[in-house]
Amino acid sequence: MLLILMTIFVMHIQCLQLSGQSIKDAIAEYRLLDVIDDNHLQGIEFIHADDGFPAYKFLPTADVKSPYRMLLPEKLQEFAIEVIYQPNSAKGGYLFSVVNPLDTIVQLGVHFSAVIKDTWNISLIYTPPENSHAQKKLVSYQLPYEPKKWTSIAFRVLSDKVVFYYDCEIKETTMVIREPLEMIFDSASTLYLAQAGPILEGHYEVSATFSHISIKYIKYILKKINYKT
Repeated sequence: MLLILMTIFVMHIQCLQLSGQSIKDAIAEYRLLDVIDDNHLQGIEFIHADDGFPAYKFLPTADVKSPYRMLLPEKLQEFAIEVIYQPNSAKGGYLFSVVNPLDTIVQLGVHFSAVIKDTWNISLIYTPPENSHAQKKLVSYQLPYEPKKWTSIAFRVLSDKVVFYYDCEIKETTMVIREPLEMIFDSASTLYLAQAGPILEGHYEVSATFSHISIKYIKYILKKINYKT
């Protein structure tokens, strides 16, 4: 079983340049776990993390999903994603995903590969909606597989690079070409937690605290968690 405290922040960085996006999209906080309601409790257990915070535990039978528009903004430009996790399984899978209407392409998501020789890869999936043939990894990094250890990772996705943090310190900076620069989700896309839908699957046995999947200003988050820049 994989035990993970999952914290996902997707944050707009362009605080002063709000052209083309609403004020709500620029400053609101979006909590992905808010999609869980009485209709999504099968395959989910209620537990407490080590710090005492209440948490959801996702089992392989969990099927938490929602139209992405119920929770996420229509588009993202520069943003960040943070995950805090503790693995107890080497299987890997999707921490979260936004999948196209056919459930065949992950437009945005974070994926762990299966462990090989005590290491696994974490990938940020970033596929423009017009690409209907194959999803794309924007970046991928190798991490040690450390069961029982709480670890923090984060992606800062800027216009020309991705900064990857490991335990709140910069581990890698990768120059990238994002085409298009703005990710606009298909209007009928689906948000999945701990999986990527019935076709791509990728179920992940994971635990997540109630408030730790959200969307916020990047400057607020960097100050709050003391990232070293």
